[in-house]
Amino acid sequence: MAKKKRKAASFFEDKPTDDVTPDTSYPPDSTEEMPPISTSPSPSGSTDQMALMSQMMQTMQSMMSAGAMPGQWDSSSPFQQAEETVEAVPHDIIIPKTLERGIVAQMGLNVHPLYSKLFLSEDNSLLGGIPQGCTCTLTGPAYSGKTRSALEMIINAVMSGIKTAYVVAEEGFYDDKDSGRNDLFSRFLKIAETVSGLSEKQFRKKYDDLYIVIPNQYHKGKSWEEFIRDYRYAVEELECKFTIIDSINMLDPSKLNTVDNLNALKTYNHEKGVTCVVIGQVKDTGVPQGGEALFHTSEVALHISKKSMTSKAQAEIWGSQYRDSVTVINARSKVCHTLNFSVKISFNESGMIRADSTQPSDHEFPANFWD
Repeated sequence: MAKKKRKAASFFEDKPTDDVTPDTSYPPDSTEEMPPISTSPSPSGSTDQMALMSQMMQTMQSMMSAGAMPGQWDSSSPFQQAEETVEAVPHDIIIPKTLERGIVAQMGLNVHPLYSKLFLSEDNSLLGGIPQGCTCTLTGPAYSGKTRSALEMIINAVMSGIKTAYVVAEEGFYDDKDSGRNDLFSRFLKIAETVSGLSEKQFRKKYDDLYIVIPNQYHKGKSWEEFIRDYRYAVEELECKFTIIDSINMLDPSKLNTVDNLNALKTYNHEKGVTCVVIGQVKDTGVPQGGEALFHTSEVALHISKKSMTSKAQAEIWGSQYRDSVTVINARSKVCHTLNFSVKISFNESGMIRADSTQPSDHEFPANFWD
């Protein structure tokens, strides 16, 4: 047993030998000695706890007066007046008087024949496009023309010379298995021929360098972090200024982080000056995945929905039949005015969304809306 005790004792500091007087000063080599702590037993046979606490307090005061401990922790007084004046302004604080530019007029980016006419300037004239530099959500039920609208917006953007990125998260963009499927790229080129008036070969030769596609399908194991990597590359390295994401929900199929993801995306787009259209899915109830929070997070929102005709009078106003429904679109914006009523929409002969000519008579459209 004695051998084990000696071995255990080796884990602690060596005790001073009998012929060496320990240095009781604190800090070492100072002239002031630490007062001894008395452990004499009290009349009751136990250590006097009050006396012991008093001795410990005196020891702490002696250590502080000797400079061994700070008199006050810095964190205990975070707002004390600094002794020196800080000349440099922290980078994350904005001093308004240093800003040169003040009020500016919101600009529009013309990428769609209908969507671009739903936003207004301060004088209620047409803005001329969707709000530039903003993140816009486009939500609606299945088969309401959202993806077809996305393809048309890409075509209009590249024809204006704007470098564009298209994030595809729902279906494959290109069928490399030659299965005979009319894939997304095939549908894109058909719309391109209609919109541009060029042949497939002419359009590709002229504009193929102005758009890229980022496949981000969940079945390929792509994560949100990988999407961020690819998206940043498109914006920072390839200098894309217009982006479309189809759809934000499929970047996170759990649907748990849709709003947070959109908020992070919006902040990044602000910093880089990117105009972005984010397509979102809706539930069977017509409410977007993410709920109203999705609208609040985005600066601009376009929402396609069905409007039921609950009376004959209502059906007559909307140019429909009793108990039928019409498809309408509503616009919201934090950065500019919008039409303050629903616009009835339909599909043209090419299957693309346009404003229907049978609108309610009390809807006052701005000048040039029907041009």
